[in-house]
Amino acid sequence: MNTQSITKLTRSGSEISENKRFVQIYERENRCDIPQSAWRPLTNNYHLQTWKEIPMDKSPLEIALYPMLIYELRPKTIIELGADTGGSAVWLADQLKLFDIEGLVYSVDIDLSLLDEKAKVEPKIKFWEGDCNQIDVVWSPTLLSKLAHPWLILEDVHVNLVGILDYFHHNGLQSGDYLIIEDTNKALWEEWSDWEDREFIERMGCKLDLVKTWFMNHHDEYLIDTYYQDMFGYNGSKNWNSIFKKV
Repeated sequence: MNTQSITKLTRSGSEISENKRFVQIYERENRCDIPQSAWRPLTNNYHLQTWKEIPMDKSPLEIALYPMLIYELRPKTIIELGADTGGSAVWLADQLKLFDIEGLVYSVDIDLSLLDEKAKVEPKIKFWEGDCNQIDVVWSPTLLSKLAHPWLILEDVHVNLVGILDYFHHNGLQSGDYLIIEDTNKALWEEWSDWEDREFIERMGCKLDLVKTWFMNHHDEYLIDTYYQDMFGYNGSKNWNSIFKKV
C-alpha cells in the first residue's frame, strides 16, 4: 500500500491517524447514520442501473467508495464472488485500467448463462462457473497461491459465508489485503421486509450477525477501515462493519 494510506483527511478537514482509522469489530455498533426510510429509494431501481449498458447491482455509495479504495490499495487481484450479468466485474476492471493498475478481476457465479456478451470479451476479467457452497472446488489452494497480492475480495453471493471466510483465511489472505462483505445493512433488509421472498430477506437480515461472530473470533487479524466504512456517516453503506483489512 502506498504512503498515502498512513493518514487521511476526515470530512471536517482534520487528519485521521492510522491507529484511529483501523479498529476492531468489537468497537463498532450495529447502526447507521442514514435513516432506514432512505434505503428503499436508494435501492429501488437497481434493475435500471447499468455500466456500459450491462446491468450492475451496486448502490451509489459503493460506486463512490470502491474506486477510492482501489486507487489506494492498487490491488493486483480482485476476487468477485457473484458475477450475475458481469456488469460489476466490467466496472471493476475499468477502475484498474483507469488507475493504470496491472491487475485482474476474477469473477465467479453458479450460473454464467446470465453474462452479457460484452463482459465475456473484457481482457482484464476471468469468469468461471462454480458453486460457492463448495468454495474449495471453485478456488483451489493451488490457484489462489498463484494470484498476485494485494487482493481485494468482494463477497456478494450470500451463501456459505462462514465457509468462505474460513477458506480464504486459511488459503491466501495476506497482510494488507482487503475483504468486503456486501449487503450486511440490517436497516436495508428491515425496510424491504415486505418483499415476497421471505426466506431471502430473513437470511440477509442475519448476515451481519454471522460477520460479527466470525470476525470477533479473529479480531486481532482483521481490522475495519473506518475511513471507507464511515465516509458517508457511521456505517453509511449497504455494508455495515464489513470493510476489513488483513493485519
